[in-house]
Amino acid sequence: MADDSDKVARAPFGRLALEDLEALSGKAQGLIEAARDAAVEPHRRKVLRRFVATEILPYLGNISIDTLYRRLKKDEQLPQGTQVSARRREFSLEEIHQLQRAFGITPRRPEGKRSLILSICNFKGGVAKTTTTAHLAQYLCLHGYRVLAVDLDAQASLTQTFGILPHTEVASSHTARPFFEGPMAPDGQPNPEWTGTLASAIQKTHWDQLDLIPSNLGLYGAEFSIAARIRGEENFLFYRILAEALDTVKDDYDVVLLDTAPSLSFVNSNALYAADALVITLPPAFLDLQSASLFYELIADVVRTINQVQGEQKTFDFGAVLLTRFKPSDAIHQKISSWIRSFLSDTFTHAMLQTVVLEKLGPRLLTLYEVDHAEESAKYEGDRRAFERALEAMNDVNGEIAQAIRSVWERQSTEQSVRAPKVEMTEALTAVN
Repeated sequence: MADDSDKVARAPFGRLALEDLEALSGKAQGLIEAARDAAVEPHRRKVLRRFVATEILPYLGNISIDTLYRRLKKDEQLPQGTQVSARRREFSLEEIHQLQRAFGITPRRPEGKRSLILSICNFKGGVAKTTTTAHLAQYLCLHGYRVLAVDLDAQASLTQTFGILPHTEVASSHTARPFFEGPMAPDGQPNPEWTGTLASAIQKTHWDQLDLIPSNLGLYGAEFSIAARIRGEENFLFYRILAEALDTVKDDYDVVLLDTAPSLSFVNSNALYAADALVITLPPAFLDLQSASLFYELIADVVRTINQVQGEQKTFDFGAVLLTRFKPSDAIHQKISSWIRSFLSDTFTHAMLQTVVLEKLGPRLLTLYEVDHAEESAKYEGDRRAFERALEAMNDVNGEIAQAIRSVWERQSTEQSVRAPKVEMTEALTAVN
């Protein structure tokens, strides 16, 4: 065996100066664009596949395929789909939504009930917040809900999941950043990017009835803008910015999903205040348990201080733990999961599994709902059920969250709750940040 002396020595790494870093930034962006374009070939944007007739039956009230075809034959005004072969008919998502409306099964929020704002949160990274947000948004959309997904992480992973390059295809003015900056610029002049409504930041996605407020690195600047406004604006309630911004658009949706950054920040404090409910993603690992303990402590500090300022109690409709990255065959995962369920009673019954399927889909910018089921199942040699199990587990998770959302509407008063602002600002409010 050759020893290390036989190996060709690599040249020493060079020094890094500003101009080198700027050049590397450009190269890295080129790499990201190349990877995105390869993932969405032959299009420059993601295009949603069509759904096989047998696949859409759960979204049409779990009717039989014969019942579906009889209804289509009886009413030719209904979307007929596309006949791609003698035994295969496919439907677009828009056609599925049209059929849901025609069949009277569109599960919109009840009349008089407010749209529900759900924050997917944890102050730790790598806990599947974005994976949860993307799959939940698409699941709800498939079932007929109108969904707005809001990317509040400057790393913009959710934005990229929808096939959008955050740093070249998204202007900072088309993120939530202008609202955090406010109507006036630091020099006292009107903010040229201020529109007074989040509608100007909303983008249509390749999913019918699923819109996105994207993010990019510029959103990180919101932290400095909020800090400056706290110093310069009298009685400025910084934690209310996002809630007031969402008030301008939320009535157009049934569910608003907030994908948050892995940090305690001014923006995340806004997400906590704006949220009606919380889904706390938590892998069953020792280090993540420590992070969860810190999360609850910090969120309690934030809410306690907000309550002192508001003069009223901030109450979430629910705040439940979702176990993520769970390996059913792992003894340690099983043990820690049992501890979590024992100590944190508000934990979803179903867990998001860590599967080879999700790992393979990630680099392709795809979710479990975006791939052809039969085609994807065939890729797992020796275990053709791998994809089906992953999809079933994801549906179980999302179905349980959807039921929690419906339960909120069932117990809501017909009158929307009004958060009354308090006139005075306390210095204690900024201490938690």
